[in-house]
Amino acid sequence: KHRCLVVLDDIHHLFSSGELAGKYKPGYEEYDYFFKQIEKLSHQSSLVLIGWEQPITLPQLKSKKTPIPILQLTGLDIASATEILRDYGLAEIDNWERLIQLYQGNPLWLKSVATQIQEFGENLIELLPDDAILLPEDLKDTLQQQSDRLSETEKQILELLVMKNQSVSLAQLLETTETSPSDLLNTLQSLCRRSLIEKQENLYSVAPVVREYSSRFFG
Repeated sequence: KHRCLVVLDDIHHLFSSGELAGKYKPGYEEYDYFFKQIEKLSHQSSLVLIGWEQPITLPQLKSKKTPIPILQLTGLDIASATEILRDYGLAEIDNWERLIQLYQGNPLWLKSVATQIQEFGENLIELLPDDAILLPEDLKDTLQQQSDRLSETEKQILELLVMKNQSVSLAQLLETTETSPSDLLNTLQSLCRRSLIEKQENLYSVAPVVREYSSRFFG
C-alpha cells in the first residue's frame, strides 16, 4: 500500500450553474459518494479539492474527529502583493498600498490590473481618482464566469447589497427582502462561499471590485 496525494482542480465544474454553490450537476452525484467514502475509509492518503465552490455536503463531514480542513483563500499581504507589482515594474507608483487594498490582495486581479497599468504607463494611476477601480477585459471575463453560476436568489441579494453601498446587517436584510428567512440564510451562505460577499460579525458587504463590476448590471 502506498500513500497517495490526489488533487482535483476546478471542481466547480462538477456543480450546476443557476443553483446555490456546490449543488451537483445531474449525473455527477456519485462524486458525493466518492468523497464520503474517502472520509469514512481508513487510509493514509490525502485528497485536495480546489475550485470556486465546495461540495455542499463537505462542511457536514467536517468535525473534530475528521481531519478535513476547509481553507477559503484570502488576499495576499501587503509585502507579497507588492512583489507582484514589482514584477510588473510598478512597485514605485504612488498609492500602491491603496491599489492592493482595492483589489484585496487578490493575485489574479492584481496581475490583470498591473498589466493594464503597465501598458498605459505608471502615470495612469496619477490621472485617476483614488477610488477608481479598473476592470480589464480578462478580469471582467473571470467575474462574468462567476456571475453566470449564480442562482436567481443570489442575484437578487447581491443586487440588494450592491445598491445599499454599505455594510448591511442580517436584520436589515430580513426586513428589506421578500425572500424567506431560510432561503435568505442559504443564499448568504452560498455567496460567502463563492467569496462574492464578505461577512464581518453580523454585517454583509460586497468587495469593491465585485461591486464595481456588478453595479454595471444592477445600476
